[in-house]
Amino acid sequence: MTYRGCLSWIVGMVKIMLVRGIGIRDISAVLQISITKVLKILKSGKYQIRPKQTYYDCLEIDELWRYVGKKKNKVWLIYAYHRESGEIVAMK
Repeated sequence: MTYRGCLSWIVGMVKIMLVRGIGIRDISAVLQISITKVLKILKSGKYQIRPKQTYYDCLEIDELWRYVGKKKNKVWLIYAYHRESGEIVAMK
């Protein structure tokens, strides 16, 4: 059995779970990967979300924050969500 952290779909699942407000330790337990891997994915947020549509009638905007590594390192996630499709349209 290989380490699950190297699987290509793990990164996407971690990002979705973080946006949904699931804790780092819970993500690690559910996906059976190390906490260090989850933190590396959170820190490497250099990806770009491309919306599937050009116009949305209604979007929900939410924010959450997490400590990464130390309490001095507070990271904010702000995202726009389309409830009908379940799509995350934008994230910063």
